[in-house]
Amino acid sequence: MQMEPLISVVTPVYNGERFLRAAYECLVRQTWAAWEWVVVDDASTDATTAILEELAANDTRIRWYTQPGSGSAKQPRDHAVAEARGMFIVALDVDDLIPPEYLDTMLRRQQEADADIVYPQMLFMQDPPEGAVSLTLPSEGFDTERIYDGRELVKHTMPSWQIGCNGGLYRRTAWLNSSWPERKEPIYVYSDEVDERIYLIHARRVAFAHTPYYYRTHPASITQKVSPKSFHLLKNDQQLKAIVAEAFGTDSEEYTLANRKLFYSWRGLMAFYMREHRQLGTASAEIELNLRRAFENIEPQLLTAKERRHFLGMKRYRLLFTLFALKYSPSLLMKKTAQRTWPSMYRWLVVRPKMEKAPLNPPNWGEASLNPPNWGEGAAPSPAVIAIASNGGFADRLRGALSVFMACQKAGRPFKLYFTHPFRLTDYLQPASYDWRIDDEDVCFDPRYAERLIIDSQADTRWEHRYQERRLLRKMKKHADKQLHVYTNAGYCYDHDYAAAFEQLFRPTPRLQQHLDELRQLTGERYVTVSARFCHLLDDFNEEVYGEPLSSREREALLASCMEQIATLRKAHPDCRLVACSDSTTFLSRAQQEQGAVVIPGTISHIGNDGAHSYEYYEKTLLDFYVITQAQEVYLLHGPAMHQSGFPYAASRAGRRPFHTINF
Repeated sequence: MQMEPLISVVTPVYNGERFLRAAYECLVRQTWAAWEWVVVDDASTDATTAILEELAANDTRIRWYTQPGSGSAKQPRDHAVAEARGMFIVALDVDDLIPPEYLDTMLRRQQEADADIVYPQMLFMQDPPEGAVSLTLPSEGFDTERIYDGRELVKHTMPSWQIGCNGGLYRRTAWLNSSWPERKEPIYVYSDEVDERIYLIHARRVAFAHTPYYYRTHPASITQKVSPKSFHLLKNDQQLKAIVAEAFGTDSEEYTLANRKLFYSWRGLMAFYMREHRQLGTASAEIELNLRRAFENIEPQLLTAKERRHFLGMKRYRLLFTLFALKYSPSLLMKKTAQRTWPSMYRWLVVRPKMEKAPLNPPNWGEASLNPPNWGEGAAPSPAVIAIASNGGFADRLRGALSVFMACQKAGRPFKLYFTHPFRLTDYLQPASYDWRIDDEDVCFDPRYAERLIIDSQADTRWEHRYQERRLLRKMKKHADKQLHVYTNAGYCYDHDYAAAFEQLFRPTPRLQQHLDELRQLTGERYVTVSARFCHLLDDFNEEVYGEPLSSREREALLASCMEQIATLRKAHPDCRLVACSDSTTFLSRAQQEQGAVVIPGTISHIGNDGAHSYEYYEKTLLDFYVITQAQEVYLLHGPAMHQSGFPYAASRAGRRPFHTINF
């Protein structure tokens, strides 16, 4: 008896708790019974792991794996393919849906056409899935009855993508260019477009099946966000151009189309940058570098006459940027000139007013409402000064709150702290001698009763600190009869007794204190701490607003230098344990293994980037902070390209501990 071929459905997932069960139900309802579901969790921080454990416990067809966060779907998808056992692969994204006959129809079409790849009809659906269809691929008029040579479809997908690739069925042997376990090339947000064309280049026969694949578009998708990663498309297009040149030659039609694709991506993203530059903030330098490199890689002689007119036949990026700036935003050109010529003036005259005048809606992460409660006739909310901790890292939020508290003490105004996102501060810290708590219903955003003040730090200087404090005191006096909501990371608290203010406001909750007491067995009574902030340099930090990771060689060199500094510290403090704190799991693992450093257990979290999670998810941030406050000495490593960190400095000030930066 001939067995039915096994289809391996592969799914990468990151924080997919909302979609996992629906994806599983799609598979359970399949009319083709011979399938397995291989899921790779890319370091999710929600309930994804628990749901996968539950599903796999009840269905042996599910196998799932975890890996360190890669920040893309490509690597976990390739990991899933490497673990797959089936003769055929179907790529199903966790937030997409397929009908019950999907696998059956796709495999029957493969057998009928003897195809290496079979594509479905992709329907782009608004989330929720019963929403309207915004796009269908292939589009109307495309002959889906034909059997294609892969090269034909390479041309058909450039300069714009004209077939759906999600949900395709592939011979397992046709899944080339796998980036697991080792990466073969840099991975960007749109790397699947490059991979798909590589598969097509090597495919002899490609067919299409008459079955829909429902691709959900929703705000949580990384491709829907305004971020520096949007500009990774330019890097993908340059990769694609090089791949096509190698496969077909630089005199081929495919190469001309790849050049045109790069041009259209560059032109569209240049306009996008002009329009959205305010939201992209500090990533401008990286984005402009991507735009310039893409521009330099465009070959104008391979463009059409109309495209060359758009391209303007110019070879100088600055001139072209100037013309685009004049077209899209003349003010942007003046601002960019000031930014490069007078950075300090730019911060004061451009950045600060933009931050302080930007419309700021009430935080959707709290329970407060735009509509004030029923205060009663002639009544109004308490005219407290409320520090609203809504953005930035933990140290930034603390210093802003402490600065507001100090001003309130000087002005005789009641102080409250509203810190509810992505966690409630009261889960970890409770009032010490001053009660700063405020209930959600007591925060009023009605402009009749409340005034908003944004004080954004642009430079950590005494002059700026005095400006921040005086401005806040003036606002307190002017709006003495209103609630004053202060959004700030002002640092003038560091010019005063930071530790005294911290001790007056905060002490650990019993739960946090218990865990701190337990950590004494790990750290001992005498220890020093060493902190290092890498962001994305070591390629293990899932954050969108920072630059590209270093190359493998550069990462190894930086880690080796850091280990040398740790070894020196261990020799300088032979009677102390060394506790390592960092945003990099790679650094912490290396320090722990090679240098014997102590690492506080728990999840590395980034409160400026994350959504709400469990208590345990954020606890390590607070544990690290309090451990640093009790260290004999506090050190910060700062090597080439590494980022400064205010976290260990804030903790050292709170604990009145000596702080040192080690530059190397």
